Amino acid sequence: MNYVFKSDINIEYPFYKEMISKLSGSKSKSLFNGQEKYEVICPRCKKEKAVMGYGRTRNTFILAYPVDGCDLSGIVLHDLIKRYGGDEMFDRWRKARWKTTYTEEWFPIKNKHQT
Repeated sequence: MNYVFKSDINIEYPFYKEMISKLSGSKSKSLFNGQEKYEVICPRCKKEKAVMGYGRTRNTFILAYPVDGCDLSGIVLHDLIKRYGGDEMFDRWRKARWKTTYTEEWFPIKNKHQT
């Protein structure tokens, strides 16, 4: 079966907000790449110094860790959900982002004696 990847910031936004909640996020007064920013707990080192916001191109969201040597320095929402969102969240993410291109328009070989 073939699938097509649907990239749409509007599809990602509810997952972004859910991940912010999972990481005990709070909205910051400052901006990140010119848009809203949330301060969250880093899922790897558990420090309260990570931030989430729009990526530079504004086609996805990212978690950035701007200080203190954690090796999770920057991660896009897809990888964040895959690694730290849990199986149920990743399944919902996958279903929302990947659409099948399968159609029932195939024609089986017909018996040449049938009319």
